[in-house]
Amino acid sequence: MSWWRDILRQSVFMCFFIIPIPIGAYTIHSGSSAVVAMVSYVFLSLVIPVAYVGCQDASFGPQGGRIRRWVMALMWFIVFAAIGAFTAFMGVYWKAAPFWEWPTIGRDVVFITGMYGEISLTMLLAFVVSQLLPGRKEVK
Repeated sequence: MSWWRDILRQSVFMCFFIIPIPIGAYTIHSGSSAVVAMVSYVFLSLVIPVAYVGCQDASFGPQGGRIRRWVMALMWFIVFAAIGAFTAFMGVYWKAAPFWEWPTIGRDVVFITGMYGEISLTMLLAFVVSQLLPGRKEVK
C-alpha cells in the first residue's frame, strides 16, 4: 500500500480516539459545550498522533517510512495556525455557511469530516517533511 493511503487509513483509526469526546461535548448544547469540545479536540489532536508516531509499529508505506515526533508537533502547530488564520479572515463567510441551518446530525458530519481532514493533512505533511530530513527514515 502506498504511504499516503496508509496514513489516511491509520488516521481513521486514530480519529476513533480523537473525535468522539469533542463531538459528544458539542452535542450537549450547554453554554460551555463548544469551548469544552474545542479544548478537548485541540489536546487530543496533538497528543494522540504524537504518541502514535513514536510507537515502533507506526510506519507508513511498503518501505516503512517513519514520522518524527517533533515534526508531527511542528506540522500540528502550522496546520492549526492556518486554521486560525482562515477563521480570523473568513469568519463572516464561515458564520454564513449554509450548513449551520442543517439538523444537528448534518453539522456533526461536517465537523467530523473536518477533524478527520485536519488529522490526515497534518500526518501527510509530517510524513513528507520527515522524509526530506536527513537521518533514519524507515523501520529497520
